[in-house]
Amino acid sequence: MTATPDGRSPVIRRDGEGTSRLWGKGSVVTTKLSARETGGLLGVTHFSAVAGERAPRHTHTLEDEIFIVEGGQIRLTAGERTEVVEGAGVLFLPRGIPHSYLVESETARFYVITTPGGFERFFSEAGYPVRTGTSAPVGASWSVDRTVDFAEKLSLGVVWGE
Repeated sequence: MTATPDGRSPVIRRDGEGTSRLWGKGSVVTTKLSARETGGLLGVTHFSAVAGERAPRHTHTLEDEIFIVEGGQIRLTAGERTEVVEGAGVLFLPRGIPHSYLVESETARFYVITTPGGFERFFSEAGYPVRTGTSAPVGASWSVDRTVDFAEKLSLGVVWGE
């Protein structure tokens, strides 16, 4: 395959391809493109989320974030504004704006794109490996504290809460 002068090559990932991890309440998060593959320009992550999946209020200091909702119902809060996206929609979150989300439908599918890339490491590092018919390891617990700890260890520049 052809590469750019800086060494980047085209990448094609189909449904079901990428690095998948179990996340939160039983969602599957798949890294579709990493910063390494895009020369640091962006990261793309896909969520196959379940009801109750959420991100607590937080603020990114290093990257802008774009949500592309494919289906389901998601309550998104950005700053003081809360909207419910049902079906499909797009949300742009500039760095520095506190935000959160909550999956309100039984399932939801959405992409999260960050620019510059790098934040996608959070999901691959903090999530649990996906194995057919399994859930998080026995004795493992998911918590906001665990999520915060991983974000801090990876120096992701996330500020939690207000």
